[in-house]
Amino acid sequence: MRIDKVFRLTPKFYAVFAGNQPPELWNLYKTEFAPHTSVRVHPLLDWTELNIWEYIQQENIPTISLYYNQGDGNRYRSLGCYPCTAPVESAARNAAEIIAELESGKFRNIAERSGRAQDQEGGGTLETLRKEGYM
Repeated sequence: MRIDKVFRLTPKFYAVFAGNQPPELWNLYKTEFAPHTSVRVHPLLDWTELNIWEYIQQENIPTISLYYNQGDGNRYRSLGCYPCTAPVESAARNAAEIIAELESGKFRNIAERSGRAQDQEGGGTLETLRKEGYM
């Protein structure tokens, strides 16, 4: 679900449109824990790469230049250690152009992590784990 369907995001306030908000199922989860227990929460886990870039553009969030084509026809979609991450062919030079690529371009149906070496082993190891709910 796109974030702008649930929240109206502006620099000064966040207004929730109750009709668009997904159901909150917190009563189905264990929410009481023993003292000093660590709990991991992943609020962005269900966001797509497109959702992230739309939010970056909407909020004018600074990003590093490696995500954009620097004139050589390549950019990075995902960053990690060398040699784990490889650049992809792309002409996108800003967030709007990346969004256009993700909406209708060649990256529309290709996972963001597909350029990482560890996702090449065994047909997309980390992406497969994520889809199966392990992450």
